[in-house]
Amino acid sequence: MLDTLNLFGMVTDELISTLQAFLKKDLNFSSTDNFSSNQLIEKITSHSDRVVENILILADSLELSDNEKLVATIVAQFHDVGRIWLLLPQNSESTITDHAEASIEYLKTSSVFESLDELTQNIVIQVIKNHNKPDLPKKEGEAILFYIKLLRDADKLDTWRTTSEYITRKGSKPIMALELELSDKSLVTPSFCKIIIEGGIPNKTDIVTFNDFLIFQMSWIFDLHFTKSFQIINKKQYIRHLYDSLPKNDSVIEIYRMIRIFIENHI
Repeated sequence: MLDTLNLFGMVTDELISTLQAFLKKDLNFSSTDNFSSNQLIEKITSHSDRVVENILILADSLELSDNEKLVATIVAQFHDVGRIWLLLPQNSESTITDHAEASIEYLKTSSVFESLDELTQNIVIQVIKNHNKPDLPKKEGEAILFYIKLLRDADKLDTWRTTSEYITRKGSKPIMALELELSDKSLVTPSFCKIIIEGGIPNKTDIVTFNDFLIFQMSWIFDLHFTKSFQIINKKQYIRHLYDSLPKNDSVIEIYRMIRIFIENHI
């Protein structure tokens, strides 16, 4: 796909399997007695598995080489492992709070990861580091930027799927609002909508209500990068499900109109 990607050392299926085995053994999921922690671990690992599926669909659409797909698999499989790493008792006093940084910290402890060539290690680290940032980095090379976009698209597609499925279940919307510690009042903050309508990027810290959260997720469409991603979200109607659950006013309708035009222009 990219000439710079050909600089990678070979990544094999066996190496990824060994990394996954290292993960299961090291984190020892069954050792925790906390039922809620077990549920959270299952949720994180299931999400990562689906992000792997998504990233490989995107990779196939871009006709990536087998080696490029394996690198994509690594970043997808381990992008959120830091969320689990932060749950482990031995890391309770860690100064790391960002899950992406924790994922990197975890990978650095793996002798299997260390067996990758230095260039591949650096790309995996930089991609995971930037997968959850508000903006794309401006000083990274072509290969790193490509994989960051690939992971961000694959990650968003599964998050949209999860939210879409959740809010369409009867009675689930107030529960999700409670879990996110957001107001479940049927309101959308006008200033929040205004930022999106004017072409800006809202800050996550500005979210007040659960409806703001849904609008925030809808606005992620403007950070989508690949044609296949737009085709998937159009087919699955995730954005429509979020929109249907919102109270309708001029701002909400305008944001949805902007998003529909944006999707249609990228299919």
